[in-house]
Amino acid sequence: MKIIEAIRDYIANMDCMKTFDNAINVNYLDSEIDSFSIEEIPCNPIIKKYVDGSSVRQFQFVFCSREPYGAEILQNIENSNFYEVFANEIELKNSKDILPNIDGIKSIEVTSNAYTVSVTEDTSMYQINLNLKYLKGVI
Repeated sequence: MKIIEAIRDYIANMDCMKTFDNAINVNYLDSEIDSFSIEEIPCNPIIKKYVDGSSVRQFQFVFCSREPYGAEILQNIENSNFYEVFANEIELKNSKDILPNIDGIKSIEVTSNAYTVSVTEDTSMYQINLNLKYLKGVI
């Protein structure tokens, strides 16, 4: 299974995602509310090289969503709460070694708080940054 596919399956099966019907896209966020996407972030993939040719690598990405947005404080709090629950679930699963199905995976971690990226009159794009680390063997 490819890394992005394993991450997508992992997030889709999280408890906090069970109330949503929409699929999680990859590198595409729909304009409809409660749309989700996983988007890759450019980074140096190699963290550490070993003399045998293996390496510790990273895969950085954002999990983003399109949410209702406006002057309604309760809606904006709900949006923020979703990402707090999301981050807590990632942290809890990581501590229990419940990780995406990727050979050599070491961890998946949240590296930022959720934040608003863009806003329209009635929707907002929120995202949270994550980092996955894994050991890649000799090719």
